[in-house]
Amino acid sequence: MRSSSCRRKIKDKAFEHLEKAAQNGLSQPDQLSADPDLADLKSDARFAKILEEVTRNQKPCANTTENRQFDFWLGEWRVVTTQGETPAGDSKIELILGDCVIQENWTSGGNVGYSGKSYNIYNAALKRWEQYWVDNAGGNIFFYGGLKDGVMDYWTDEIPQPDGKKLKRRLQFIKLSPDTVRQFSRGSNDDGKTWFVEYDFTYNRKK
Repeated sequence: MRSSSCRRKIKDKAFEHLEKAAQNGLSQPDQLSADPDLADLKSDARFAKILEEVTRNQKPCANTTENRQFDFWLGEWRVVTTQGETPAGDSKIELILGDCVIQENWTSGGNVGYSGKSYNIYNAALKRWEQYWVDNAGGNIFFYGGLKDGVMDYWTDEIPQPDGKKLKRRLQFIKLSPDTVRQFSRGSNDDGKTWFVEYDFTYNRKK
């Protein structure tokens, strides 16, 4: 029969291995909880701490403040022009990839046949939000920026256009209420000295 000292050493060794596994990215909390070989460890406070870390590994972006800054845009929306409230399209905004990415799914109204997606993520290394837009017309735009005074404020660099001009864009998402978001896009051909409106939309949450 093993002495209590021996059992304690084995237990401590088991926790040492589990802690290293968690630190190295182990991300299966359900498997860890259900493992019968670990039954004797579950009453130890160290197990709960390890399980918490493994759960964070499974969805590392789920509970960080920065990654949740743009959640006000999540949902299904009917989109109209801000001026005149003319129907513009429909959009579904959802969390994907372990809650790390906000995916936009846009479809224009009427018989336009235009659709696109954007992928939004907080870049922890550069401490900024980034959006990459792609569409069914072969278009793509890269934005970067961040949340300022409650507004998600995105910018682009100056990008050469077919007409030879360079276009800089500013795209803002403004939370007006829990069920209303304004999306306001402007462009500049003189590096931000003057701006013109590209589009101005209001997102109304579908009930």
